[in-house]
Amino acid sequence: MGLILDLAVAALALLVIGSLALLAWTLSVGAVGAVRDERRRIGDRRRSVRAAEERIHAGASRASAKLAELSARIRSTTSGDRPEA
Repeated sequence: MGLILDLAVAALALLVIGSLALLAWTLSVGAVGAVRDERRRIGDRRRSVRAAEERIHAGASRASAKLAELSARIRSTTSGDRPEA
């Protein structure tokens, strides 16, 4: 009777170890997938920020060019032709 109980305990121990191994494998696969998804999202956000930064720089360049043009037009007018503010 003692041998049967020892074998039953060993079988249950193997079952628990197998279950824990399966749980660890499942969690690791899920973690790898989550890391991959987060890296993809971070890459998308970085590209979005880079595109926004390029748009801002382009707008600033256009604004600077327009201000330079307006400044040149103001300088080219004579003092009598300037409108009073």
